[in-house]
Amino acid sequence: MTEKFKLINVKNVTSTNIEIKKFINKKFKNICLTSDLQTGGYGRRKTKWFSYKGNMHLSILLKPNCFLNVVNQLSFVSAITIGDTLKKIKKNIKFNYKWPNDILINKKKAGGIVIETSSNKDIKIKWVIIGIGLNIKKSPKLKNINLKATSLIDEKILIEKKIFINFFLKNFFKNYNLWKIKGFDPIKKKWLLNIYKKNNKITIKNNNKIVNGTFVDLLSNGAIKLKINNNQKNFYYGDQII
Repeated sequence: MTEKFKLINVKNVTSTNIEIKKFINKKFKNICLTSDLQTGGYGRRKTKWFSYKGNMHLSILLKPNCFLNVVNQLSFVSAITIGDTLKKIKKNIKFNYKWPNDILINKKKAGGIVIETSSNKDIKIKWVIIGIGLNIKKSPKLKNINLKATSLIDEKILIEKKIFINFFLKNFFKNYNLWKIKGFDPIKKKWLLNIYKKNNKITIKNNNKIVNGTFVDLLSNGAIKLKINNNQKNFYYGDQII
């Protein structure tokens, strides 16, 4: 049975992640907030997220019964939900998941995911906020020449934001329920079907160092395992470079 959720639509906010924090102490446990505009959207490590009218600026507030070491799994739940939604709109669409949190369409960045959380002393999660940005109507011109941006409309995928969000949220809570019942394995399997450069050399920027390796596995804490020469190493954070 899919969980119920409450959807709140607003016109303009600094950030949907900041705005949704006002509801942390409310009794309703699954709150979703979307805004037409956001002026201070951010990604991982507070990097600027370019927000344009017509794009999806969405935050989801959850209170799952889990511990801090698995909470990053919800980023992958969100990623595969974007994939499920894209396939529903256009069956032959070429998309990939780029570790740790990017959505690529035709090898260009279309979206990203950020996780914020709070836990108590025994590392039990009190709440999780998932921020999801997806370029539907407009994409920014990124200075990073290794990663071009795109939008659904750039890729000739025509859908209204409201319809996309409705599809996405229905799919999200199905996958969220699957995760709560079956754990990370079915989520991981779906994510791996569309991982970017699974069978090729992967380049990771970690602590300002560039590391090249071959993908081995995605771990339960969200880390990526790479084979580097004859050794295997886990990376808990960083950026995969195209």
